[in-house]
Amino acid sequence: MARPLTKTVNLSSIKHNYLLAKALHPTSKAFAVVKANAYGHGAVAVAQYLDSTVDAFAVAAVEEALELRESGIKSPIMLLEGVFEASEWSLCERHGLWSAVENDAQVDALIDSGCHIEKVFVKVDVGMHRLGVDPDRATELVERLRQSNYVNEVLLMSHFSSSDDLLSDTTSKQLAVFKRVHKNCGNIEGSVANSAAVLKWDIPEGGWIRPGVMLYGISPFNDITGKELGLKMAMTFTSKVISLRVIQKGDRVGYAGSFEAQKEEIIATVAVGYGDGYPRNAINGTPIIVNNIPCSLAGRVSMDMITVNVSNVPDITLGANVELWGDTLPVEHVANHSSTIGYELVTRMTSRPRIQYR
Repeated sequence: MARPLTKTVNLSSIKHNYLLAKALHPTSKAFAVVKANAYGHGAVAVAQYLDSTVDAFAVAAVEEALELRESGIKSPIMLLEGVFEASEWSLCERHGLWSAVENDAQVDALIDSGCHIEKVFVKVDVGMHRLGVDPDRATELVERLRQSNYVNEVLLMSHFSSSDDLLSDTTSKQLAVFKRVHKNCGNIEGSVANSAAVLKWDIPEGGWIRPGVMLYGISPFNDITGKELGLKMAMTFTSKVISLRVIQKGDRVGYAGSFEAQKEEIIATVAVGYGDGYPRNAINGTPIIVNNIPCSLAGRVSMDMITVNVSNVPDITLGANVELWGDTLPVEHVANHSSTIGYELVTRMTSRPRIQYR
């Protein structure tokens, strides 16, 4: 029997979440962000399912875009980080890719290449200080691209640093900077909204929104789950119990004996570990579902296995079903017990779990 570890991806849930993003901003077009292998869900399978639905896809780099084109994807594809080498502009022209630009070198390379690109998004740094041209120079880059005759449409974009913090005024301040730049650039479409902004912020009408993690049913906020936001979880990560033992009060479990039994307990060993993408820093008490009953991690996560306290599961047997996160157990809850976020858990999964689509 194969190792019983499965990552099940519900493609219709991803479509539901994309259409929800569109419904929240009906005057805007929407990228489906499928970078990082569609946040661990399988970029090719996800894009093939959504190809006839989306306005466009967005990826981080040209390699990700070419993988989609080679799999038959016809929709427009946007490079969120732009090109890294001048030679990539010819790939953009050949494969009909759109791109962001955030500095003079990228613009110079485009003009020098003589390539024709349908849409180029000038990224503006409104305060995150990661990527983007200074707001006072954005109009200059926009005009250079307009006058070059190599770009059919120039657009403006930015990225918020704190849109997941609804109590902070940072997003309002950054949006004000973007609106000022947008006004100075004249008649031009914009794109500012990531998942958090799509779900909870008042953003300009029209232009483009960029739903990313929300497509996969995961909340961008610390204190609310995707389900509570009306999203459908796309991934269910499951395994099975492969060993059982009864331990006594004072017995310790796992590396360094990090779990100590306070009474007689039943410990199940489950086939999953950090070699599969389950978080090594998950603490004792991290929730796990066994035979539809809430249980908890007991002991340190190993490369290939975890140990779970299943004392409250009636008639527990080898082969019992285990949900690590998914429909019943939100990935956000596991992330909260692991000092991380749901984004990281799904994107850092390895190729070892068997994947199936429905």
